[in-house]
Amino acid sequence: MVGLLLAFGALVLYTWSNPEHYNQYNHFVWQADAFLHGKVSFDWPVPDGADRPANWYFNDIYPLFDAAGKPTGQVLLPFPPLPALVLLPFVAAIGLTVDQEAIAVALAAIGVGVAWWMLGGLRIRIAVRVLATVLFATGTVWWWAAAVGSTWYFAHIVAVIFALLAVGVALRHDPRAETAPVRPETPDDRGVGRWAAIWPLDRSQVLAGLLLGIGATARLPLVFGAPFLILVGGGGTRARRLVSAAVGGVLPVAALLLYTQLTTGSWLNPGYDYQYQLEANGYPTLGYHPDWSVEDLRYIPQNLGIMFGALPVVAPDIKPNTLGFGDPVVLCAAPDAQRSLFNPDCPLVMPIDIGTSILLSAPGLLIALFAVRRHPLARLTVGVGVTVVVIGLFNLAHFSQGWVQWGYRFSLDFIPFLLPLVALGAGHADGRPRGIAIALVIAGAAINLWGVAWGQLLGW
Repeated sequence: MVGLLLAFGALVLYTWSNPEHYNQYNHFVWQADAFLHGKVSFDWPVPDGADRPANWYFNDIYPLFDAAGKPTGQVLLPFPPLPALVLLPFVAAIGLTVDQEAIAVALAAIGVGVAWWMLGGLRIRIAVRVLATVLFATGTVWWWAAAVGSTWYFAHIVAVIFALLAVGVALRHDPRAETAPVRPETPDDRGVGRWAAIWPLDRSQVLAGLLLGIGATARLPLVFGAPFLILVGGGGTRARRLVSAAVGGVLPVAALLLYTQLTTGSWLNPGYDYQYQLEANGYPTLGYHPDWSVEDLRYIPQNLGIMFGALPVVAPDIKPNTLGFGDPVVLCAAPDAQRSLFNPDCPLVMPIDIGTSILLSAPGLLIALFAVRRHPLARLTVGVGVTVVVIGLFNLAHFSQGWVQWGYRFSLDFIPFLLPLVALGAGHADGRPRGIAIALVIAGAAINLWGVAWGQLLGW
């Protein structure tokens, strides 16, 4: 009942946060429509005034050319197809005018309920569980993803739900993970012989791997959630957990690779490199390098600056414009202008378009440090730590960290794994909620209310 109430509250909040649904960036709706017509490509560019919604302004597409090198008017999406499959029944019923943003709001509310369920796999009090769920719903970029619901955020929402399910299954079949330390496995742990270490497979861990693999067909970085399932979940040994999860996860990942090969002729979608070259050459102010790779370790230092150091501008005289396109917009130009918190013409503080430091936009995640201090070598602690670092580094090596956003949206790729430690850290050893945890949850909700409101004011 508590979880349902939290999900309903999230539904109301997210609906209020997105009063106008423009559905401008709805690539997956077009992809779903293509599937329904037996194709993988869709028409582009569709101009304004056509018999269908326009899509001429789409970025992040991969145009197809004929043998003579001329555009065919067809494009592929470089993104994994699961979000389009989720939209399939809605597009079949309504068509290209389906309200993707409304569906995103509903799915995000369901995600809050799933987060509540996932945390039920921990030995924590109801009050702490509520606190951690509220933090996820209002104190992270999840709120902004729900309020926007555009292509990239829709993919995050779908992926996170499956990641939460995978983590929840693993936690519910491994109650000792919270405190049991990582240690070398003995022959007694492994059994006699190589097969005894992995057979029979653990069905719950196969399910966890399957769910995580499905999530990766919406957001590729979830593949790097594998370390979590090696150290946490049913099976009793690392080898059995690993093999069981791999058996489940390999099915959707293999299906994704096969889909990519059949649709593009390559195991890795060439649309990523195509888009990278467009952006690296077209947006010089963003610090991209056309001679580097899409994933390049040399991008990590500058992207760390976004992840941890991107901050709103205090008392700006010129509207922040990272791309530098167009003439500068002067703020507070009127003689009687007075700065205020939500005045786009004369703001007291204004967010910037490349994102906002995770330390500011999601301060409640720091609560996890209390759990780390309590059980630094526990399997759950180490599994979460390794997973967050690996996913974080993969994303930081990506040339782009997201664009026109509040918060740091790539954090959604590792938050499902980090949330259990946040919940454990939110309570004292005797189970009582920490005062600082309550304060950080309130602070996170307040700063995200400000950020979501500004995102809407700026038309993001």
